[in-house]
Amino acid sequence: MDAEEEEMLKLRGTKHYNQHTAQYGIRSIDANKSGTDYLSHFLPTSFGKKRKNDDNDQELFEKTKKRKVQPAKPVDKVPKKKKEDEPWYVFGKNMPPEPQKPKQEETEEAEVDTEVLELNRWGIPCSHEIIFKAHEKAVSTIALDPSGSRVLSGGYDYSVKFWDFAGMDERLKSFRSIEPKEGYPIRTLKYSLTGDKFLVISSSPQAKIYDRDGFELKEFVKGYMYLTDMAQTKGHVASLTDGCWHATESNLILTASADSTIRIWDINNEKTQKAVIKIRNLRGLNKNPVSSVTMSNDGKKIIAASQDGGLHAFPGSGPYNKSTTVKGAHRTATDTSCVAISADGYTVLSRGGDDTLKVCDLRNFTKPLAQFEDLPNFYPESDCIFSPNDDMFLTGTSVKTGEGTGLLRFYNKKTLTPVKQIGISQGSVISIIWHPKLNQILCGCSDNEVHVLYDPEISTNGALLSVKRRAKRSTVDDLELERPVHNPHALPMFKPPPSRRRQRQKEQADPVKSRRPEAPQIGPGSKGRIGSSVTAHIMKSLVNKDALGEDPREAILNFAKQAKEKPFHFAAYEKTQPKPIFDYSKDEDEQT
Repeated sequence: MDAEEEEMLKLRGTKHYNQHTAQYGIRSIDANKSGTDYLSHFLPTSFGKKRKNDDNDQELFEKTKKRKVQPAKPVDKVPKKKKEDEPWYVFGKNMPPEPQKPKQEETEEAEVDTEVLELNRWGIPCSHEIIFKAHEKAVSTIALDPSGSRVLSGGYDYSVKFWDFAGMDERLKSFRSIEPKEGYPIRTLKYSLTGDKFLVISSSPQAKIYDRDGFELKEFVKGYMYLTDMAQTKGHVASLTDGCWHATESNLILTASADSTIRIWDINNEKTQKAVIKIRNLRGLNKNPVSSVTMSNDGKKIIAASQDGGLHAFPGSGPYNKSTTVKGAHRTATDTSCVAISADGYTVLSRGGDDTLKVCDLRNFTKPLAQFEDLPNFYPESDCIFSPNDDMFLTGTSVKTGEGTGLLRFYNKKTLTPVKQIGISQGSVISIIWHPKLNQILCGCSDNEVHVLYDPEISTNGALLSVKRRAKRSTVDDLELERPVHNPHALPMFKPPPSRRRQRQKEQADPVKSRRPEAPQIGPGSKGRIGSSVTAHIMKSLVNKDALGEDPREAILNFAKQAKEKPFHFAAYEKTQPKPIFDYSKDEDEQT
């Protein structure tokens, strides 16, 4: 080994050399090789700076690891003060309560509700969680485009917010917010099959279509509310409750309303609907508000839920005058918040306002197959969905403020048995999405937040992209101080001299410099001048000053002789007018 090789081997052991080779991708040196192979180790393996291995990903994931959701503490009630003269112990009135043992069922349920099992054989992505601080009120609906890159959230604060997984960092901020209809809560948001537009269903009678960036494309017409036959109106006449896109035709949508109809629209013609489906109640009347609607994946079935508790199945392509109905599936006069159809097109879920979840089969659509109770539902938008692999279904529960934890409950589709339940938030779980590509679960809750559940091992993209991206550090250039702005020309000493034109205009406005004659006084007097009106000024110029002291009777009699000789008004009656003959005999008798 020569001196150069010994010197190179010594250099290999230094820290500077190891950092240099790691940064620029230079391979290690083998002392047994020589010649061109020996020199090739100094050549870089790739161009550009080598990307550092992100060893902090695991630490970032640990920050978003799902924790136990502690139920909110109820508000303590102020105890009533005792009267001074009343004894502390009165038999039958304020006896000391007996110590009660905690119920075994409740303690076990609380532990299971908030526990996330590490070994999850069902493949539920629930080990980690991120939270979007979304709205000022409850999040009533959420939507995720087919690619899984953009999220929409709508709430009771009348707004729709946009979230982009690929564009967000760990701060998780929305990049846009719109208000489709002022004063109307958002009921449903649905992306189209291609993801280039989305449907907005608010509490107003008119649905809207927006493009991907949030610009309005269409607003469907409102119907004439004074017609009794809803088939004759060109649109809905009552508030909308639900809506969805057609499963096979990308230019059609379905909307449900409280006017007891489901309308099929063509987005290219917003002036009138394409078809009307009337929902009749148990008595055969048309007064039966529709609370939810959906369509099967193959487009062959339309399922709707009405306020009388019934479920109605219509053929996807018509005719719509006949339907298969499950009568009394839920309690009457309650809102069935959601209906869903499985991927195979046979199993139907219905989430009722009577705190139940019922399972039906379209092949025998007469009565429910199974019923799950003790599922509180306080919102008319509460969801129930199927898992992407169609082996489970899930729904959320509602809780009162400060009285528990909102749960996400999973059930086995084949055995119709509970599988798991996860505590999501201290509020109610309203809207749910389980995206098939991302394998992540999104939940909109009544605590104004959107919870995203994921697992780094089985989930892809989505929340993982946002968690890995650190927020930009603030620099001196980003610092903005609120200082008063001084305009130098605002000070008199810094003002430029006025132009000659401006000086001439000021001189013309000045009555002294322009030597303008004094104008007559108009209106009430001021500055020692007697005021008068315009009428008085004109009359003074018309009336002769010499005639002011003349007797008016004498002035008229001066023209008596001229009027008698040359009459002007009675010239036509000079020859025909009889001469007056007056009888003065009575006057003479009275005088005598």
